[in-house]
Amino acid sequence: MDLQFGDIRIEPAARRVWRGAATVHLTRKAFDLLMLLVDRRPGTVSKDQIHAQLWPGTFVSESSVQALVSEIRQALGDDGRRRAIVRTVHGVGYAIDLPVDLQAAPARVPAGEVQAWLVGQFDRLPLQAGGNVLGREGDDVIRIDDSTVSRRHARITIADQVLLEDLGSKNGTWVHDTRVAAAVPLADGTVVC
Repeated sequence: MDLQFGDIRIEPAARRVWRGAATVHLTRKAFDLLMLLVDRRPGTVSKDQIHAQLWPGTFVSESSVQALVSEIRQALGDDGRRRAIVRTVHGVGYAIDLPVDLQAAPARVPAGEVQAWLVGQFDRLPLQAGGNVLGREGDDVIRIDDSTVSRRHARITIADQVLLEDLGSKNGTWVHDTRVAAAVPLADGTVVC
């Protein structure tokens, strides 16, 4: 489920953060800290809890946490004055200082009647009769938010039979353990990656 506060949207499953219409870059540790603060909102997360969560069993200096907080603030446009998102609780830790709304993922049901479902770990995507282009971006694609997926990755065509074809994706499209070189038929339960 996506999280929204103000013009900031977080897609936890895709590990993606948006500020307005643009994605913002966060390092892995900064994203982990942001999610820890969001998950524990509105409470304060102590510095000890942050260390235990992000660096279990490892010693890191206080400046490591401060650097991550600074990275998060910069990415979210938090200047600490007009727009304060990450609040410092002096001597204790940090907290998210804005209400966070859970947002259902945008409706992905294309026009027309749903003929089949593509079921993933975090999503269930509707497919309709005809061609269904799967990819990361574009108005005519069924979006899959994963960095390993190309913009226009593959097509599933539903007609007399269901066919899968790769659209020249960088990482390829796979059915079970075989890379798709030409259109291949799909059956219920076929594993596609």
